[in-house]
Parts: sequence; structure tokens; C-alpha cells
Amino acid sequence: MFTSAWKSHNTENGTTYSVQFNEVPWRLKKTLEDSMKDWTRNSYGWSLKSRDTHILIYSKVFKSEEEWTRWATSFPMDIHETRYWGDKKKVIIHKKVSA
Repeated sequence: MFTSAWKSHNTENGTTYSVQFNEVPWRLKKTLEDSMKDWTRNSYGWSLKSRDTHILIYSKVFKSEEEWTRWATSFPMDIHETRYWGDKKKVIIHKKVSA
């Protein structure tokens, strides 16, 4: 399973982040959906090569970048966030921080 994340847009309530989970095995779909229950599911699909793997996209508003980073580093898998500065692209990998 692979994750991608990006900032969707800013609002007066905070910044919306989106997370996309690729190649989610059928047997882990329910577990992933349960762990993302406080997020909004924006999209759902599956692989054309293997209908046993799914693609799930979620979004959530965070009040600050620090709040987003805390969530991303507490998630049990690495989150690959893509950020753009003008025409420059950077991928930030948020790895789970051990307690």
C-alpha cells in the first residue's frame, strides 16, 4: 500500500489536506476505513489490473500545519506529502514517530 498527500485548499477554518491510499488490499479496506472515520471520503476506485486492490481518497481540515504533521507522524504508515513552491516540487515523507 502506498500513500500520497497534498494540501487541497485554505479556508478560514484551516487548511484542507487530502490523502490518497493506493493498492489497498480488499482485506485491509475495512480497517483503513475505520482508522479514517473522522475524515471525509472523497473518492473510491479500484485497480484495472487487479480488482482486489482499491484506491481511497480522504480529506480533512487541520487548523495548523503542526496539527497536520502530528497526525501524519502518528499514522501507522509513511505518508508521502507533495508540496509545490512555484514550479519546484518536493516530497516530504512523514514517518511514524515511536512513542
